[in-house]
Amino acid sequence: MLKNLFFIFIFIGLGNSFSQEFFGFRVDNDLYFLDDHYYSNGIFLKYGKSKSSSDSISTKYIFWELGQKIFNPSKRFTKDTEQYDYPYGGWLYLKFSKQTFLKNHSFFQWGIQAGLTGNESLARQLQNTYHKIFLKIEEMPWTDQVPGTFHVNFLLDYFKSYKLNSAMKFKTHFFSFAGTQRSSVGYSSGLIFGNSFVMPVLENHFFDKKKGDGIYLGIKSEYFFHDYMVSGSLFNDNAPFTLKSVPLRTVLEFGFSFHSNKWKFLIMYNQSSRHNFSQPKKGHRYLNISIIKF
Repeated sequence: MLKNLFFIFIFIGLGNSFSQEFFGFRVDNDLYFLDDHYYSNGIFLKYGKSKSSSDSISTKYIFWELGQKIFNPSKRFTKDTEQYDYPYGGWLYLKFSKQTFLKNHSFFQWGIQAGLTGNESLARQLQNTYHKIFLKIEEMPWTDQVPGTFHVNFLLDYFKSYKLNSAMKFKTHFFSFAGTQRSSVGYSSGLIFGNSFVMPVLENHFFDKKKGDGIYLGIKSEYFFHDYMVSGSLFNDNAPFTLKSVPLRTVLEFGFSFHSNKWKFLIMYNQSSRHNFSQPKKGHRYLNISIIKF
């Protein structure tokens, strides 16, 4: 099914000639802080293209992302689920999105995300192989992980940037997901200091692409109507272990980027509130590290 969906996405994205492109790699991890729990790891491969027309307000962009996210409890070596404060879970997906530059530094984006949870996500295999080879620790049991299921999510985004002065910008971002893996709405805002636009505009690293560096300070709030990785399916109770999801979640973000003509390096610190009521009240921190080649 994923193979067929991939060719459908390809068909949607073809049909236009494009003038710019980038390739990107991002990794999320909490091991930098000697943690290994909750949202434990993420790996993402990204590709983007832009198409400019004679009409300056009708620039189009398409983006692809192949990603994997891994979740696990803090007591990760026990098989006793009564001690778990997060379900074991993996989410492997392919995402296609299309973005339009409107005017006054605003963007609209729609997209579709499809993939697999459970053992088919390869999260257990990847995590245990990495831990065995590089960290020299025992394998995690992955007891009662979230079930293996095919999921589809649809997404809508609206972004707007405001130039406050020559070295400062303010950005706003409204976003939403609707699907079997997650359903949520959210809003983020923040300040960008410097020449480089630190945060990508939705998936877009082309926007305001200037040489130099920049600093970002922001906050993201998201209300979850459904989170399969915590509370299981809305349609059945086949998940062997679930927890009560916290609907309103907040992430504090602090980032730095450096931008040249051909490359962009981005590092982002994230301080997240808890995802379920069984987690300790303290937040969870992790880093995003991205490398973009234009």
